[in-house]
Amino acid sequence: MGWFNRTSPEEKAVRAAVALMQGQPTAQGGGGGSETRWRGASRMLRSMVSWVPRLGSATRDLSKTERGTLVARSRDAMRNHLLGRAAVVRVRSSVVGTGLICRPQVDHEALGISEEQADQLNTHLEREWTLYAEDPRECDAEATSTHYQQQAIALMSALTGGDVFVATPDIERPGTLYSTRLQLLETDRICNPNAQPDNEQLCEGIEFDPDTGAPIAVWICNGYPDEKRLTRPLKWERLEVFGAVTGRRRVLQVWCDKERPGQKRGAPYLAPVLEPLQKLERYSSAELMAAVISAMFTVFLKKGESFNQSNLPMSALGNEQPEGAAPDLPPVELGEGAVVDLAPGEEPITANPARPNAQFDPFFMAVAKEIGAALELPVEELLLYYSSSYSAARAAMLQAWRMYSLRRWWLVCDFCQPSYELLVDEAVARGRIRLPGYSDPARRRAYTRAVWIGPARGAIDELKEAKAAQARIDAGLSNETIEAAAMTGETWQQIYRQRKREVDQRRADQMELPNSKQAAPAETNQEE
Repeated sequence: MGWFNRTSPEEKAVRAAVALMQGQPTAQGGGGGSETRWRGASRMLRSMVSWVPRLGSATRDLSKTERGTLVARSRDAMRNHLLGRAAVVRVRSSVVGTGLICRPQVDHEALGISEEQADQLNTHLEREWTLYAEDPRECDAEATSTHYQQQAIALMSALTGGDVFVATPDIERPGTLYSTRLQLLETDRICNPNAQPDNEQLCEGIEFDPDTGAPIAVWICNGYPDEKRLTRPLKWERLEVFGAVTGRRRVLQVWCDKERPGQKRGAPYLAPVLEPLQKLERYSSAELMAAVISAMFTVFLKKGESFNQSNLPMSALGNEQPEGAAPDLPPVELGEGAVVDLAPGEEPITANPARPNAQFDPFFMAVAKEIGAALELPVEELLLYYSSSYSAARAAMLQAWRMYSLRRWWLVCDFCQPSYELLVDEAVARGRIRLPGYSDPARRRAYTRAVWIGPARGAIDELKEAKAAQARIDAGLSNETIEAAAMTGETWQQIYRQRKREVDQRRADQMELPNSKQAAPAETNQEE
């Protein structure tokens, strides 16, 4: 008859779920049990019951409305929040700085030419690129910025807007060598025509292939859709991403971050930290105002019954009053060490604000560390405050440069290298440079290979860094090209050529070479 008291598996599961919701232990072991194998997937644990996110595509998880709000708040944080601006400009200054310099590196083996011929081509290509990149009238559709300045603008706009687009119109100008221009377009101007909703082939101004997801065209507004225009109505222009005949890049999309397959638009750099950033800014402003109020402590004086009204301060007698009427006293305001008179019968109530707050700095630093971790910026790099040891400061710089190097590589892939290839295309088409077999895609890639070198990382102790670089070269772990680019931002070839010219000039002028006095005793000792 014992089978009458048996409980079905379904009833056991229901009882276990009820016990978990009530915080009671289950038969599966103590109060820490879960109805799922992964505790993070539990829907019964009290700590997880209210965490119910939804699954969605990359487009749905970054909808048009939410992305617009994130962009607006990121731009406001860039303008008004100290930490927000610090994070964005830190990335701009370290990733781009004074500009990423193009050093052509023609693949001579793939082209079947000698190294000397490749060096000549590299020199010619670099000269043509310099003529184009350093003249705003050549490279910029607005004719205001060089290519190096455009790099910084594009990166800043992508960080605050999630992405930025670059059109490549063909504009002839008197006195210029080329007609390929780069026109930066903010993320707001790429949108669906007439605010129509997204569909299977159109997502926030990007028209794409529904089968492969490849972009086909973008819709560019002639203004900002959220701004009222009284002179001319808003219009949208459809611009193909690739040329129909040649495959030429007509539109570039510079991303801030692309984190998921199928993602069509990017999220701003500050998007994950906007909430703590706003709260920390309000807390910091409140503490600053409290400290100002504490510093502007004012003394109030109480009058007795025998106080003679004729002895009022001159500020109280600014306006003549009828006989027997109470005088109009000036408003009571805070001032730096001010003394304010009070009318008879009034009594001041003072309070000690106890500012500055001793706990402000530890709490601020704790939150700043979390924000920096989310942005891949150590707090020392974010605040430019290196107060710890040399090792800790150097570790912070190296960790930050991992992120800088990654973003520099993204910028090169999205903006710099395509710009260079467009310039070489036009140079070949205009006959300014001869590249046999350039129409072959494989040979074209061999001709347009280049290295982009940005500002050097710098060093806390340059002597230690130089000795470490020499040790890596001697041990065969690195080479002079890598170390020269990391320490000076220049290629080894340029450094060598310039150094050779300097040494030859010194010898021609019969000047003493550096370290010559130290080299002579060393040779004497070896002979002995």
